[in-house]
Amino acid sequence: MKPIGLTFIIASILVPLLIFSQFGSQADSGALLSQYFGMVSLIFMGLVQVMATRMKGVEALFGPLDRVYVLHKWLAIFAIAAAFLHESIDADVLSSGDTDGLAKELGEIGYNGILILGLGSLATFIPYNIWRWTHRLIGIFFALAAAHFLMIPNVFSWSDPLGLYVAFFCFAGVASFLYLTYKGMAGRTKTYEVEDVQIYGRITSVTLKPEGKPISHDAGQFAYLSFDQEGMSEVHPYTIASAPREDGRLQFCISALGDYTSRVHELQVGTKAQISKGYGGFRPIASNRDQIWIAGGVGITPFLSWAQTLRGDETGQIYLYYGVRNRLENPFEEELDALQSRLPNLHVQYFESDMGEYIDARLLKILQGKFFDVMPIAFCGPEVMRKALIRDLKALKYPMRLFHYEEFQMRSGLGFRKLFKFLLQQVNRHSGKFAPAK
Repeated sequence: MKPIGLTFIIASILVPLLIFSQFGSQADSGALLSQYFGMVSLIFMGLVQVMATRMKGVEALFGPLDRVYVLHKWLAIFAIAAAFLHESIDADVLSSGDTDGLAKELGEIGYNGILILGLGSLATFIPYNIWRWTHRLIGIFFALAAAHFLMIPNVFSWSDPLGLYVAFFCFAGVASFLYLTYKGMAGRTKTYEVEDVQIYGRITSVTLKPEGKPISHDAGQFAYLSFDQEGMSEVHPYTIASAPREDGRLQFCISALGDYTSRVHELQVGTKAQISKGYGGFRPIASNRDQIWIAGGVGITPFLSWAQTLRGDETGQIYLYYGVRNRLENPFEEELDALQSRLPNLHVQYFESDMGEYIDARLLKILQGKFFDVMPIAFCGPEVMRKALIRDLKALKYPMRLFHYEEFQMRSGLGFRKLFKFLLQQVNRHSGKFAPAK
């Protein structure tokens, strides 16, 4: 995340705290603290809704969209936690009869709705299509919570500076929700047509040509797309496997990892598609530097687009280490061979897991020798592979500022499966202590 974005988030909740401190003598401190937590929840939820729009300013303020989604998740978690504290601590400072009662009802409905749907969003076992629509409903409950804030009796009026400040975030959040609901991807996409579909085992390569002006994108970025074919209209993000071309054509290589992606091979030539502009900050490293590229499976796609932008006269040497199940099922080897023939500074080495070959940090250090600590590493692949690599790199004192990667999973939970496994292990470990003596 960009420093300016972090500063903005911290300032967004410190400002009301500083203003709120002047009301210390006018109400119970517990009630004021509860109301502050309520404001923090509204501010964070407003920001969460704005981030979901993918507007231009979002990446400029907070960083690449893959990091924005991580921030989006954690801000939502903090918002729910703040709402829980607000709900748990008595916030009554004034009372005004029926209005007070209605405001409380709206607050209860908004809080419970956000809590249930928010926690449900972390359950990664929920099918994507169900998750997507229930996730959107959070905006409705946020609007109810915002109405609760505007209506509830308080030590200040919502037209006071503090009230206007929080109301601004509420308005921005509700406006963002309405924008997403009524506009969706319309007006933010370009229309393309499926020109070619090639199937390579579990990977489907889709080539599309623009109908009119193409999207703007850089090598290594991803785009959101949906197809005008039955069962394929859901919007999903995929890395663009081709560098920008004069004719505007795009290539996507999609691995069958779920219900939706398992149907991509059914796409028909001529099918229309809606594609967003390119997002993300996984852009090529300066070509005059020696560097390491590490790919796992379909994670090779951004590196294909990176390599396509090279001219062949770059001074930096590129060492691409590619982890595959086996080379016989690798659909990208022919293209990689062609790139190696054209680019004398590109060196590709395969690691086949079926043969017991794996990429790890110690091997990288052996391969690169004394230059290991000064060579930037770019990674794209499965999360488990990335985490293992990062762990080993840190153990070898590799400067992690040189390690570049993109979040491979946009939707993630809190590790409930690991938590359950840990708790089960603890139960099994201690169960013998409570067994009756024989």
